[in-house]
Amino acid sequence: MEDHGETPAIEVDPDSTVRLLPRLPGRRGPLAVDASGAGVRTEGGDHMASIERFDRVAVVAHWSPDSRISRSVAELTSNLVNHGYQVLIASSAEGGAQLEWPGGKPQNVTVLRRPNVGYDFGSWASALNRYPRISAADQVLLLNDSLAGPFEPIGSLLEHFDRSGADVWGMTDTCQFSPHLQSYCLGFKSGCLTEPALAGFWRDIRVERSRDDVIWRYELGLGRLLQRERFSMDAAIRFKRVVQDGQNPTILGWRRLLDLGFPFVKRQLLRQPEVAPDGSMVREVVERKFGVNLDEWL
Repeated sequence: MEDHGETPAIEVDPDSTVRLLPRLPGRRGPLAVDASGAGVRTEGGDHMASIERFDRVAVVAHWSPDSRISRSVAELTSNLVNHGYQVLIASSAEGGAQLEWPGGKPQNVTVLRRPNVGYDFGSWASALNRYPRISAADQVLLLNDSLAGPFEPIGSLLEHFDRSGADVWGMTDTCQFSPHLQSYCLGFKSGCLTEPALAGFWRDIRVERSRDDVIWRYELGLGRLLQRERFSMDAAIRFKRVVQDGQNPTILGWRRLLDLGFPFVKRQLLRQPEVAPDGSMVREVVERKFGVNLDEWL
């Protein structure tokens, strides 16, 4: 989630298939778009505002304790631009200094600066609220910066989204807690974000008291909504190819995901290797497989 770019706390226990979630408060916070409205500004030109109709658009939720854009976010952005996406970086980076891009910001990328409220779902909701034409696009990707990588081009994953006939898509899915697409990358096709149920979901994103509340109300809640409203769903890599039922593929299945052409690892595995039995091997395996120095990607 955006305040530190990691998987929420309820997913940290990867071997557990059942866990009681905290009771959600009956009284909820303000709408995320209202809470962030006063401090929202574009940085370096508003390219998105000039586009009448979007074909492919990607919104990347970004957070940093300073003004630095990591190599991971820079490479992800370049991959999206090269695949024909108009890219919006919804950044809750601390401080007021202009964002610093390694190698320079790609042309025509819009940066939306906003206060650090609402986690990733708040950033995505703010972007959809500010640029309502995004929702009608043929292909919309909502991504966050919780992954290190891509260490190789992700054209094959993006092409899977191109080919998918589903309404809603993800890079991976899981049945941990309940079946859902993992929210670090969500794709929406053929303008389905304009459907009343989905439009209402994004209008009602609120400032919640904790990351657990966000994951329960919004990541798992979106999964429940999609099933209830009978939207079709698809994932590039199904969890059954990676882990057992009830397990998190990006945590316990990181090595298998690499073998299946997923050139990312969760940042959480690098910060907290103890969350996976073989977590201490992540850095060595990634650096050997891709010939990278992971410190340069974080």
